Amino acid sequence: MKIAIIPARSKSQRIKNKNTKNFSGKPIISWPIKIAKNSKIFKKVFVSTDSKKISNISKKFGAEVPFLRPKKISGNKTGILEVVKHSISLLEKKKLKFNYVCCIFATAPFINKNLIKKSFEKLRKGKYDFVFGANKIDTKYLRSFYVKNKKLNMLNNNFYSTPSKSYPDAYVDSGQFYWGTKKAWKKNKMIFSKNSSFIVLDGKKFIDINNYKDFKLAKKIAKNSSLRSVKWKLNKTILKFWEE
Repeated sequence: MKIAIIPARSKSQRIKNKNTKNFSGKPIISWPIKIAKNSKIFKKVFVSTDSKKISNISKKFGAEVPFLRPKKISGNKTGILEVVKHSISLLEKKKLKFNYVCCIFATAPFINKNLIKKSFEKLRKGKYDFVFGANKIDTKYLRSFYVKNKKLNMLNNNFYSTPSKSYPDAYVDSGQFYWGTKKAWKKNKMIFSKNSSFIVLDGKKFIDINNYKDFKLAKKIAKNSSLRSVKWKLNKTILKFWEE
């Protein structure tokens, strides 16, 4: 059995009330809830939150919130592994049986049934611990550096003298979802490891919403997608009219 867990803590730092901000007329968390529910892939869709407000909104759109997350694992330093593992533990105590868990982010309004299904099939057939969405990036970033204590440091010294034409393809986590086996989640296995895989997404659409600039861009993408959908339906109607 497969379940979805959507983490949504209350005190987001870079975007205030990020998980409930208005997105195309509804709280942004409502979109992944609706998509997960309508996909018919999951037996149940849960939201893990420390907020009664987020809990009420989630229930309104069809998710289950059987418990509120403790404050001690609701801070900005709490990792996603700990959050999902906590949910799994409590759900097991309720005698819920499942083998796979898809952690879907509350700010992932563009995921769809086909993407969820395709990534799950890759997880199952490849016998991976995790499968997630990733965006391809420009390989010039392999020579990135940072400054610590006023000293410059390469992120990866292996690429210091490597010709750019020899760089391998590079990807980053798209911040959309993590499919994983229950066993992998419970054992705190690394999501980004040799026994994980990924699905390449369209980086122009599937963006990791971390700040107001990202949020504004996502809203623009949604608006343009909606306009394209309306135009397509209109053109189809006109074509049908002329054919008749």
